[in-house]
Amino acid sequence: MLTNRLLRTAAPIALAAVALTGCGPDGGGAPAAASKGTFAAPLALKTAADVTETHFPDNQKTQLSVTPVSVVKGDKAAVEKLGVGLLNGKTPYYVTTTYTHKGGEVDTGSFNFKLLLHGTDPKRAYTFAPAWGAKFEPCQEASDADLRLAAGKSVTTCEIYLVPEDVQPAFVGFQGERDAGKPSDETGTAPEVVWKAS
Repeated sequence: MLTNRLLRTAAPIALAAVALTGCGPDGGGAPAAASKGTFAAPLALKTAADVTETHFPDNQKTQLSVTPVSVVKGDKAAVEKLGVGLLNGKTPYYVTTTYTHKGGEVDTGSFNFKLLLHGTDPKRAYTFAPAWGAKFEPCQEASDADLRLAAGKSVTTCEIYLVPEDVQPAFVGFQGERDAGKPSDETGTAPEVVWKAS
């Protein structure tokens, strides 16, 4: 059964490339935020970074700590059994990330759609295909309830990213200003922080 979260974000599942321009770092003073990675000098996986996420359409903000834990090439045959679709010409990658709420508004999980996987071209990015709540041990997506973050709460989730077969994931980026509800407007700020995917 589709959840409200999945219904609201059905469009971004198309995994269209996004054009990313300009940078929009927040003004947080935490040590992790001060050493944000870029495509030229990305952070290592398992490095936490403080970011600000904007909620649309009300423009409320949440301060988060984001820590990509791993990027692992997945099993195409196993993923195909989940029925996520869109596998033709794509390779699945399992991306595990931990999010911690550090201030601001309660977050209902929209942050999850702002983590992007990049190849060597930083202007092209790929988002994930939800597993429709299915149990999938190699890459278990967190429940809607667990993705709802209030002050001090953390969640670790794994999402399946479908990347063109001729693209090798090189970077993970978090784009706090990305409006996942408007895929046609994915030309906003560049990722606020970038990690090396391996």
